[in-house]
Amino acid sequence: MYSSSELHIPEDLFNSEIDPRLPYATRVNSREAYPNVICPLDLTVIAIPNDHGIRRQLRDLGVTTIDPPALLCNRVHQGRVYANLSWVMWMADIMPGADASDFEQQLFGQHIPFRITRPDITPEERKTAARHKWRFYGWMVRTCLGARRAVIRQLDRRQSMDLAAKTNLELDALIVPWQDQLITAGEGNTRGTLAGLVMIGALNRILGAEKSRHLVAILSDMGEVESAAPAQRIREIAATARRRNPGLAKALKGSYHRWETLREIDHDAYDGLRAVVDRYGYRSVAEFLISSPSWAEDPTPVMDSFIGLLASEQPKTDGKGQQREAALREVLKGAGPVRRLYLKALIACAHLGARTRERSKAGLIIRVDMLRQLFREIGRRFLKEAFIDDITDLYYLTLAEVRAVLTGNRSLDLRALINERRAEAERLQALGEPEELINGHEPVNLTPEDTDSIRVLNGQGVSGHTVEGIARVVIHTDQLDLFEPGEILVSSHTDAGWTPYFNLAAGVIVETGGLLTHTSVVARELGLPAVVNVRDATRIIRTGDHLILEPDTGEVRILSRAEGQAPQADDQPLAAEP
Repeated sequence: MYSSSELHIPEDLFNSEIDPRLPYATRVNSREAYPNVICPLDLTVIAIPNDHGIRRQLRDLGVTTIDPPALLCNRVHQGRVYANLSWVMWMADIMPGADASDFEQQLFGQHIPFRITRPDITPEERKTAARHKWRFYGWMVRTCLGARRAVIRQLDRRQSMDLAAKTNLELDALIVPWQDQLITAGEGNTRGTLAGLVMIGALNRILGAEKSRHLVAILSDMGEVESAAPAQRIREIAATARRRNPGLAKALKGSYHRWETLREIDHDAYDGLRAVVDRYGYRSVAEFLISSPSWAEDPTPVMDSFIGLLASEQPKTDGKGQQREAALREVLKGAGPVRRLYLKALIACAHLGARTRERSKAGLIIRVDMLRQLFREIGRRFLKEAFIDDITDLYYLTLAEVRAVLTGNRSLDLRALINERRAEAERLQALGEPEELINGHEPVNLTPEDTDSIRVLNGQGVSGHTVEGIARVVIHTDQLDLFEPGEILVSSHTDAGWTPYFNLAAGVIVETGGLLTHTSVVARELGLPAVVNVRDATRIIRTGDHLILEPDTGEVRILSRAEGQAPQADDQPLAAEP
């Protein structure tokens, strides 16, 4: 494993170099981690070390043919971080227990109508992978068994931070080891993701075409899912508070200081919500960005969800367990004793794999948040010393530049660097979101030309039953506060940090994803109707459109158009600020 001190930063912070062997890259599945133009500090503190954690499975297999100290499984194009799809498919070609179609369907929720160019696997690489496959499987098992304890350990470390008491040199001394621990957490996240992918893929193949339709119900209501837990806890607090004080929603909606008002009117609800923030405060609506505020810093999503639940009919979640049991009976029907045991074991493994993916992702995000808090403290000191004019200026510097100033170097013209990079980031931001698939630097357009006449869209149903409602298209996370209870959330992607808003939604439609993505897992745990992999949903559906969402068939129908609404545009995204 590379140490973070050995990693290479791209010379061009907004357009990284291309390996000609791996030409294709996609924004699908990377937008949830890096939604906008990436700031240099986010790139050098988080994105590059995490890139190395993602590569872990190849090192477990002993394959390091393509393993440079620079970015590999991600690329930066026009300021946006793209997943290196050619590399992902190359890795899928060599990985035991899964294939490229599993990656496309479960992680990317994307089927490209042509072969993604990547190198052929050599006979020597196949022999090496075969020799090491038991080590590969062993690490996945170890990750599954230890993921819950790992989250608890990471939470304890986060809780014990006392950054304000440290000197500048002591803060600097934390950076490399904390980045190394981020790489280790990224390795755990990779192993956890692959564990879920391999186990669910194996179950899907064993079930066959006829019975695989029950897979969604079987993967529902698994319990102890880290990413769904905060939304579930907010529901419980809101249900109790609503019975205790029916007028609470009105009081909070009319208050400018909502947390203080809640503490005065219902101290138990206040304590419950603060406990949610304390436990899950590492979450954020852009979880991989240290420039983005965590729930601990800005708990608006938690309060928005709570008030929305108070003011609306409580979500109906009854029947999830019955649906799962009914699906299980159908899957086991006609199987002999041995096959029944085998199927039950596979189902238990699939549940464990899905839970492990969410836990290992949580462990990684906790490490991101620890680095977020470290650089917040550094930013406050730079602001106090007048090295920068605003704390957000810090994120336009690279890690090396921040460390140089932190350790006493005063020769850098920070304001000139910041102004130059901010101007470039704003220029790229104004260009809008590039195409989701690129070959080298060239866009590959898979979007139909006439989107206005389309009234039926198809995707993959991953949770719930048919629901009808009004669409709310959310292009950028700063638009989430416009979301109204009972609307159908339509977005290019969601992440675990969005889950409080799931409590308000009648349904969810996203352009990306498969059975194992966070939207799908959280929606199933909440009993929320959801269809993923609905290509171009945010370009075709408009806020205010009347929709019907049918997860059983994966179909989304536009029943009527919103009056006077133009199609959604993605030309002025706003970067999240702390």
